[in-house]
Amino acid sequence: MFRRTTRAKIVTMAVFLLVAVGLGWAQSDGGSEEPSTGWPRAEIGRPSDPAPAPDPPAPSTQISQPPYELNPPIVGLNAPGLAPTGVETRSFLIPGALISQAADTEEGGTSGSSNVHGVTRGLGSLTLQRLRRRYDLAADYLGGVGYYSNRAAGIASLQLFDVDQHISWSRGQFAIRDSFSYLPEGNFGAGSFGGTGALSSIGGLVGGLAGVGILGPGQFATFGQQPRITNIAIADATQFLSPRSSVSAVGSYGLVHFTDDTFGLVNSHQFVVQGSYDYQLNRKDQIALLYAYQTFRFPSVVGSNFNTNLVNVLFGRRISGRMQFIAGGGPQVTHIHNPQLGSTDRVTFSGRVSLDYRLEKWRVALSFFRYNTNGSGFSTGSTTDLVRFSAGRPLGRRWLADVDVGYTYNSLIGPSLFAGKGTSFDYVYAGGSLHRQLGREFSGFISYQFSNVGSQGSLCIRSISCSYTAQREVALIGVDWHPHPIRID
Repeated sequence: MFRRTTRAKIVTMAVFLLVAVGLGWAQSDGGSEEPSTGWPRAEIGRPSDPAPAPDPPAPSTQISQPPYELNPPIVGLNAPGLAPTGVETRSFLIPGALISQAADTEEGGTSGSSNVHGVTRGLGSLTLQRLRRRYDLAADYLGGVGYYSNRAAGIASLQLFDVDQHISWSRGQFAIRDSFSYLPEGNFGAGSFGGTGALSSIGGLVGGLAGVGILGPGQFATFGQQPRITNIAIADATQFLSPRSSVSAVGSYGLVHFTDDTFGLVNSHQFVVQGSYDYQLNRKDQIALLYAYQTFRFPSVVGSNFNTNLVNVLFGRRISGRMQFIAGGGPQVTHIHNPQLGSTDRVTFSGRVSLDYRLEKWRVALSFFRYNTNGSGFSTGSTTDLVRFSAGRPLGRRWLADVDVGYTYNSLIGPSLFAGKGTSFDYVYAGGSLHRQLGREFSGFISYQFSNVGSQGSLCIRSISCSYTAQREVALIGVDWHPHPIRID
């Protein structure tokens, strides 16, 4: 099982922060630091259609890199991206398809047994972006099936649908967003698709709201096939008070419902209200003050509900098109009310660090966050530390390589599925993929991903032996179809 001591975690986080800050300031270009004098444009953080790809086109992993305004607020879902600004905005439609074959040593087999099996997946996608002067709509659908050679039922359904409606005015924006999914596994590491290398081939906005940190019901560990419905709805408003300052308010509701009760996993509901104030220090630097209230409900476990109040101070630095760094944190107070044991309060640290950096060929992303989450179905809530690193670069005109590594450590807040005196569980995945353009509209790829789930207690799922293995390896090969965007205006 994957283990990490308290001292090792502290050292790792400290090194991560120092590296991130160092890289951020190393990229300062010495330009003017005077704040902008005009009001920001109304379409804060609105994605725009990318320019047509050169001949031959880049792999589909590079199709949907949306440009953003220079300095929207650094909190909420409208944080700036790295794609260049000034690209023509237009409405478009993008269809797509993917077929893949995997050799999968899925976790869940008894220790020492051979459980290698095949998984065949067929997926189709459709992305719509409809831009108007003040009303913009983005919608994305991905659906298909996976055939598992080792299962009696054989076929598992995969469905995702995201919709994003923006209403903007001269000094602000209001957005309503919803993301629905029905998948056989959790969303961290994209195990339902055979790993992050397969999901990156699809591109688009798919799953964009599936793991939004503090706002959404992320599932940061998974074990075997656990079909579940996940949905998150978000209302997000931003208002500029001056050319330098803005306020924003966000409300969200998320749920996770496991449709197969074989494992006895925990359903959850999550409500979040968040408010923030953002101030632009100069053309590159911003600060923000954020307050959030979270409430977690677990209908099937009496006395397990809890609430969280947190305050974070954040700093952001951005050099357009090249680097973006955001870091900050503060206290979070968790209030647990148990009808039998009474009420208790605990104070812990919460916060986030992210670095998105673009070199001439490389693109590197590094992120960390620590917040209370819904327990990923394994427990009635947890304090989650998440670290993720990804990097990619083209290899010539037709090849693209990328790597992706993620790790979560979850300290339990309420009861869990683990036997013994377990107080935490962790999950790690690491993988890479290689893509090759096969023509103007087709590309092929191969990928490999390893994952492991562990706990301080024995992993004893209801009615299933504690000797179940927790490691998984997936090797994948596939072909995807990705035509150029179809203009619809």
